[in-house]
Amino acid sequence: MAEFQWDCPASVGVGRLDEEHRQLHHLITGLLKTLETSPGAARGEARFMEIFERVVAHFKTEEDYLEAQGFPGLAPHRFEHELLLDWFRDQLVLRGSTGARPLILLVREIAEIIQRHHQTVDRAYAVWLKDPEATADSLPTGWARRGPDR
Repeated sequence: MAEFQWDCPASVGVGRLDEEHRQLHHLITGLLKTLETSPGAARGEARFMEIFERVVAHFKTEEDYLEAQGFPGLAPHRFEHELLLDWFRDQLVLRGSTGARPLILLVREIAEIIQRHHQTVDRAYAVWLKDPEATADSLPTGWARRGPDR
């Protein structure tokens, strides 16, 4: 996989949410760099858990904001979040098993999923915030509707 690139300006136009996106990018790219240079890094699993915790908190903040704004696409956006969190929780459960995937492969996949989510589902509300007349059919769709690439 090519280096995880955040599509700058990774902006949805909401300062707090944009900052959380940048923090997630920093955590993910930092962990990828650590794992590429020191695959057995002891802190890798702890950083992986930190990314999960930040994703959970970010999704909550984002949903609360969108609900306060009256975003009409909130239900599918929440559904996408739940699918992503369910997938993430499954990966956490598997971490302790003998057949667990190498952490670097898992973090690369998470990087791709988070990036795709931002480019589609988050971009949809960014479009709507700029143009509240946009219809659901004209907004980008996300991972939940397409399914993960396998």
